[in-house]
Amino acid sequence: MYTKQTVTFISGLALLLLPYISYAQCDARLNNIDHLFDDFDQYHALQKVDAKKQLRINVINDEQCQLHIILTSENQAQLKGAFQSIAYQFRSDTQQLVSSSISRLQLVESAAEVELLIPSGTPVKAGLYTDRLQIKLYDQNNQLLDERQLDIETDIAPRTSLSVLGYNTFANTINLGELIPLQEYAMLPSLQVVTNSDVRLRVSSDNKGKLVHSMYQQQYAIDYNLDLAGNWLGLSQDTNKTFSYAGQTVFLLPLKIQLADFKEQAAGEYTDTIRFQISPLNY
Repeated sequence: MYTKQTVTFISGLALLLLPYISYAQCDARLNNIDHLFDDFDQYHALQKVDAKKQLRINVINDEQCQLHIILTSENQAQLKGAFQSIAYQFRSDTQQLVSSSISRLQLVESAAEVELLIPSGTPVKAGLYTDRLQIKLYDQNNQLLDERQLDIETDIAPRTSLSVLGYNTFANTINLGELIPLQEYAMLPSLQVVTNSDVRLRVSSDNKGKLVHSMYQQQYAIDYNLDLAGNWLGLSQDTNKTFSYAGQTVFLLPLKIQLADFKEQAAGEYTDTIRFQISPLNY
């Protein structure tokens, strides 16, 4: 007798279910650029702090994104003008990152702030200076999302001042002591010119180059010449001297006086007033 056995084979199918992950597309774009602060146009080399231009770069549609901004300069971080180029730096407020050519900026609350700095002490001639910034927005995969160009234009104003070294007022009296024929008096103060531009110095004498007796006026007078930084000036008429700016911010101009060969002059006090007037050129 035969026993029938049934063998049942059960086959199983294992299905591996993989989760479907959807990456949301990043639609972030550059928005407006705010100018928060700018004192470049007032910069001068003797100031104690850096000149600053502060910008805020705003971004929209950034909720699903991890972003950064790359900021570069067309002129390699230099403001170019007709007279010279001014090197400047980038600084990020969030990272305190200082760079001379390229800056990577992280966003905080949909914006990145950056400062452009002209370091104090940098010699700068007055004039118009420009650069162009390239602003590029990237996602976490370094894919370029948006870009913008920003023109930087700065018109640095001429700043010129004139003072008598060691004196605090605009009008000063110099006592020559005893007047001696042909004597040269070199113990006079120096003029100090502080400027960031070419300048013209105008020199004039109220008595046209004569020391005039305080009582007898033109009846008694002594001719003299003025030496200005090694150049003797006749003061019978107004004289103009030009000084060209070439990176030197402070000029010291020593003064000397030489009397003519006089005789038979009345005793007493002789005076004249010399006036110095300075003005920038080509502005």
